[in-house]
This record gives sequence, structure tokens and C-alpha cells, in this order.
Amino acid sequence: MLDRPSWIYIAAPLFTEAEQEFNAKLAQRLKSAGHTVFLPQEETKGLTQTEEIFKRCLYGLNHSHLVLVILDGADADSGTCFEVGFAYAKKLPIVGLRTDFRGTGDDWGLNLMLLQSCNHVLLAQRNLPTQIPPNITLISPGEDYVPILLKIIE
Repeated sequence: MLDRPSWIYIAAPLFTEAEQEFNAKLAQRLKSAGHTVFLPQEETKGLTQTEEIFKRCLYGLNHSHLVLVILDGADADSGTCFEVGFAYAKKLPIVGLRTDFRGTGDDWGLNLMLLQSCNHVLLAQRNLPTQIPPNITLISPGEDYVPILLKIIE
């Protein structure tokens, strides 16, 4: 998908301690692989004005080569949905990651608009369907997905 180390924007929920920890660990592993990572929770730390936060995130999206979207939870985070739509409109590659193996949504446990916006999705599933689309890679719950993610990104 990318032919060189790149600027990756992580679009993810960031409102709980667990979400922030997950995002930070993922960002660190991507950085260790040579990528520049724009992680909104880090890039907007200390900002209090909503307009500043919005502009900083738009800066990150506008300078990214790829958007990595975290699709965990019963429904995708609304800010994350905006970021995916923005990236799709800019024709940026979008890679989805769902480590949550619960089934929700329209298709493959996901909202069909989000699924169809992604160039590729890593998806944790317990009940494997018979036909797997080529843009979906199944992972086992608890599996170390970062090496697979890096192969898709690179």
C-alpha cells in the first residue's frame, strides 16, 4: 500500500484510559517500524480550545499518507467517522483495525459505510464465514496483529 515509511494518522476513540493506552502502544509499534505517526491524543495534548483541536487534527489528516482507523466497540466513534470520511474524500488509503470480536453493524460486524471506505480491514472474528472478501484479513482475538498490519501498510 505504501512504498516507504510514511505519515500515518490514527483515527480512534480516545476518551477512556484504556483507549488512550491502546492507541499509544499501537503508535509506538508503528514508530518503531519507521513510520511517522499522528496520534490526536498526543498532538492535541494541552489544547483546550475546540477550534484549535479541530485545526490540529485537520493538519494531521491533510499531511498523512494513510489513515489507520480503529473500529472497536458497538458503534464507531463519531469523530473517527468524520476522520474516515475526510480521508476517503481526499482519496487517502484507509486501513481498518477491529480487535473487538463482537458482531455488530451491517456487514462483517461493521457499519457498511465504514467497511466500504477502507482499502483493507484487519478483523478479529470467532465465527468464520465461508467467503472472505479479499480486502479483509481475519485475525484471532488476542493475536499480535501489528506484523500483519505493517505488511498491509507497507
